[in-house]
Amino acid sequence: MPAWSVSYLTLRLFLDGMLVMMALYGLLSYAQHRKEIYWQYALYIVCMVITFRIDDQSYTKADYLPGVNYTVTLLESLAFFLYIRFAILLMDMPVNDPWSHRLLTGMIWLLAAHLLLDTELWLVGTPAGIRSGLYVADRTLLAVGALLVVPRIIRLRQAVMVYFIIGSFCFVMGCLVALGVNYVPQLFTKQLTNALTFPVTYMEVGVVLEVLCFTMGMSLVNRQIESERLAVQAELIRQLQENQRRQQQLDRIRADIARDLHDDIGADLSSISMLSQAAERQVHKQPDQASATMKLIGGSARQVLKKMRQIVWSLTETPATSDVFAHRFSEVAHTLFEHQDVELTLDLLPLSVSDIISADVKREVFLVYKELLHNALRHAKARTIDVKLAVTDGTLTLTISDDGVGFVTDNQRLAGNGLTSLHQRARDLNGTLVIRSAPGSGTSVTLSCPVLTPVQEGTRVTSPA
Repeated sequence: MPAWSVSYLTLRLFLDGMLVMMALYGLLSYAQHRKEIYWQYALYIVCMVITFRIDDQSYTKADYLPGVNYTVTLLESLAFFLYIRFAILLMDMPVNDPWSHRLLTGMIWLLAAHLLLDTELWLVGTPAGIRSGLYVADRTLLAVGALLVVPRIIRLRQAVMVYFIIGSFCFVMGCLVALGVNYVPQLFTKQLTNALTFPVTYMEVGVVLEVLCFTMGMSLVNRQIESERLAVQAELIRQLQENQRRQQQLDRIRADIARDLHDDIGADLSSISMLSQAAERQVHKQPDQASATMKLIGGSARQVLKKMRQIVWSLTETPATSDVFAHRFSEVAHTLFEHQDVELTLDLLPLSVSDIISADVKREVFLVYKELLHNALRHAKARTIDVKLAVTDGTLTLTISDDGVGFVTDNQRLAGNGLTSLHQRARDLNGTLVIRSAPGSGTSVTLSCPVLTPVQEGTRVTSPA
């Protein structure tokens, strides 16, 4: 026996053991993942192992011909069916390559047709040579079909395809060599001391290499699925955090609405109620005063309507045109200070700039602006108030300055003046809020933030000329 040769029984025991372990892996994987690809993979291996064992018995016959043993043909056909189904599932052929999917489906029908024909020929006792010839022709066509699929799979350029191509190549080459050895008497000598003299050796080696490649391919698929699952979980966490942030934002807006309704509209409505009661008493005894009171009621009602429009505007999507944006800023300031002895200076955005500011930023900046003006009206006791709104290099800057009484900018006073929520709004805008103040020296508050929200940064558009 040559030094490089291995006995047939030793090699078969080793190869069978590897295939049995891979079949066990497939069954355990099915128990864990519940995917049909795993049990089909395991059943395919079992069918091949049984087929090889039956072939061992056929080789002992002097008149051995491939495809004559009906049981072997049946098991091989089932194994090849499972092999094709495994390939379709592993690479998602209906989606990735419909043409290859149709070809593989045709190969399944070819298997079924050959099996039906062989069953009929076996039952009627057709000569072995005819059945063997049909068997060889069928397996050769299957091998050609597999070789046609391989180049198309290569063009898909997916990592898992590499393992399938290599495995399929090993399997096809093993089958072709095994078929060829059957018709080379010098090689097919069935010497137990030399495993290479048995055709099944070449086929089983091809199947073992194929199974190893397929196992690595399935591991890669599992790793990709796990990565996708982790990515989905990360996206869900991000969405949850974004929802929490938006909920906090809504809570602050709700608090602002409640304060505006209570402090401004509530006071005006109470005034309207009291004035209406006074007008009711005056209408008969003091008609002139009743007329004046009714005019006051109308003016108060109009003020309520203005304030309601401001609240609704701050909650709806901000109009993109800068004239409306600037008009709202101006309207709020003049409405608040029209009965106050305060000189207002407004330096707002030009028409060509406001269009690049996102709606969310406009809304939040408007709410900050209202809050700062309310604070100035209630606490500053100022004679002049300056407002400047500008955009420079993609950064929006809002500055409100007054010459009022000022305050000590420590944490306690900041919380007392309600500025903590303003700092939070600035952080939500990915910006900063800087407060400069001292007793007797007035106050200056500057809000700086990007003109786009963080989500919109990736889809920035060029501002109009």
